[in-house]
Amino acid sequence: MSFENWQQDELTITNNRHLPQLFLQITTVDYNRKDPVFWIQALITLVKYRHKQRRIPRYYSELEKLHGHLTATLDDVYIPVLPICPQAKYDKQGHLLSRYWWIELIDKKQRQNNNNQEEEEEEEAENQLLPTPDIKIQRWLDRIANHERIQQSEGLREFIESEVGLFMYKKNKNKKFRPQLNKKKPNDSKRRHSATVKNEDLEPEFWILNEQIDTFRLYLGRLQPCLSRVAHEQKGSAEAWMDLASIWITYGGMERHPELFIACQQIHSIELLQEIALNETLGEEIEYQIKNSINAQNIMMKRLSILSNYFSSRKRTESSLRNVERLKSSSNIDRNQANDAIAELEYARRIEKDALQRYERIDSHFDEDLEKRFKPQTASDMISSIREYAKSQLILEKQKLIAWQNMLSRIKHQSSPTSLSLSSLS
Repeated sequence: MSFENWQQDELTITNNRHLPQLFLQITTVDYNRKDPVFWIQALITLVKYRHKQRRIPRYYSELEKLHGHLTATLDDVYIPVLPICPQAKYDKQGHLLSRYWWIELIDKKQRQNNNNQEEEEEEEAENQLLPTPDIKIQRWLDRIANHERIQQSEGLREFIESEVGLFMYKKNKNKKFRPQLNKKKPNDSKRRHSATVKNEDLEPEFWILNEQIDTFRLYLGRLQPCLSRVAHEQKGSAEAWMDLASIWITYGGMERHPELFIACQQIHSIELLQEIALNETLGEEIEYQIKNSINAQNIMMKRLSILSNYFSSRKRTESSLRNVERLKSSSNIDRNQANDAIAELEYARRIEKDALQRYERIDSHFDEDLEKRFKPQTASDMISSIREYAKSQLILEKQKLIAWQNMLSRIKHQSSPTSLSLSSLS
C-alpha cells in the first residue's frame, strides 16, 4: 500500500466513519551499523495521537523492546514474533541488493553480455519493484499496525511519538490470576479450591486447533534438520567442484581445455548461492514459524489456565455459600463469624465475576486472533517462502545449465575440423 493510496483511503475512512487506522512503512534502512536503523514513515488517523504524520528513526533493538512491551502488557492479543534482523547484501559496485538478490545477480550478468539499452532499462525498472531486505520487518509492522487492540496501546503510541526513540518497559512476569484467600484460612485452602479443566469443559474446536498447532510445529521441527542436511550437501558439492578445478590445473588440463576449469568454478559459485538461498528462504522461515507456533501454543495454555482460575473461583464461591448456609442452620450463631462468612461470600462472588469476565474476554479475543490472524498469516508466509525457494533454485539451476552448455560449445568448437585445420596451419 503506497502513501498516495493511504491518503485517498483516509478521506474514505473519514467520510464513512470507519475505524481509525495506523500505517507504518519503512522508507530506508541504515545497515552500516551493528544495530541497523529503520526509518519509518507513520501516517495516523487515531484520535489519541498528537501527530498525524511522522518520520522516525528506530533501531532494531527498539523494535525488540516494542515487541517485548506489547507481549507483556496486552494479555488478550496474539503478537507475532519479531523476525530476525535482516542482513544486507551488496553487489561488486556496492549497490544494495533486494530480497530476491538471485534475480538481480543473474540480470546483471546477462546485461554484461547484452548491449541492448532498452532491455537493460526495462530490467533495471523491474528490479526496482523487487522487495527490499527488510520485507519481513515491514510485514510485521503491518500486522501490528492493523490490529485494532494493538492500536490502542500506549506503548505503541510512545514508540511512534517519542523524539529520542528510547523505549523502556517493565517486564510482566505473567503471574497467574489467583484470588487471594482470607489470611485466616489454612495453607491448604488453595489446594482445596483448585480446579482442573476437562476436555468437555471446552468446545471441540479448541482441542482441534490445539492439535493442529502442535502437529504443525512437530512437522516443522522434523523438516528443519532435513534442510540443514540439504544445505550441508550443497556446500559439500560446491567444494567438490572447486577441488576438481584445482586438480584439473595440477593435471595440466588448463592448456588443452581451460573451459572445463571455468565451468567448475562457475558451478562452485552457483551451488554456494543455492545453499545461501535455501537458508534465507525456507530455513529462516521454518525457524520463524516454529517460534510463532510455540507462541500460539502458549496462548492455548494461557486460555486453559484462565479457565482453571475461573473454576477455582467458582469452587471458592460454592464453599463460601455452604459455609453461610451452615451458619444459618446453626442454633448458636456468632455475630463476628457470620459477618466474616458473609464478607467472604461477597468477595468470592466478586472474584468469580471478574474471573469469568476475564476468561470470556481473553478467550474470545484469542480465538479470533488465532483463526483470523495466526492461521492465514502462517499459511501466507509459508507459501511465500516456498515460492521464493523454488524461484531461486530454478534460476540458479538454469545458470548451471548455461555454464555446462557454454563449456560443451567451446569444446565442440575446438574439436571441429575448421578449428583443427586452422591450428595445423598456424
